[in-house]
Amino acid sequence: MTGTAETKRLPVHRQAWIGFILALFAVVLAWYGSLHAEKHLPHSPLLDARGIPKVPAEPGPWYEKIWNRTETTFFGGSVDQKIRTLTERSKIARYTLQIIAFGMPLVLGIVACLTGASAMKLIEQSRGSFVGNFQAVFSIMIGGFASAIAGCMIVSIYVWPYIPSLYTQ
Repeated sequence: MTGTAETKRLPVHRQAWIGFILALFAVVLAWYGSLHAEKHLPHSPLLDARGIPKVPAEPGPWYEKIWNRTETTFFGGSVDQKIRTLTERSKIARYTLQIIAFGMPLVLGIVACLTGASAMKLIEQSRGSFVGNFQAVFSIMIGGFASAIAGCMIVSIYVWPYIPSLYTQ
């Protein structure tokens, strides 16, 4: 039997990791903004379109009952109701939520795309001393996806109410 030669693992370029982590953070914020944040914003057009009542319905399946029991145990009630009450009362809380849910994913997604593209360039210029193509490419793809989600949400919440009714009905 012959021994195998050990292969030296090359380091992943730091900028590739930074872009990848930024992209993952941006897509999580974008998903929060697109799937959940409109429940927390008073007078949101998406909230009005969905017809979500101010008083939440009783939980249905077993996992909703567990979630509801956990929320009540730790927070003393529904987190959605508490955040919505806070955003109805405070402009600072409402604007902060909008920046976190809609602005940050847009900016972070664009930064992740640019960081991933720059990392790809640096990795290629390193002539084999760094790796990280996977992280760089996926930071571009995930960052772009997060930016697209955030951009669509910004249009639907801030621009759509000003479109003439001819196009909206």
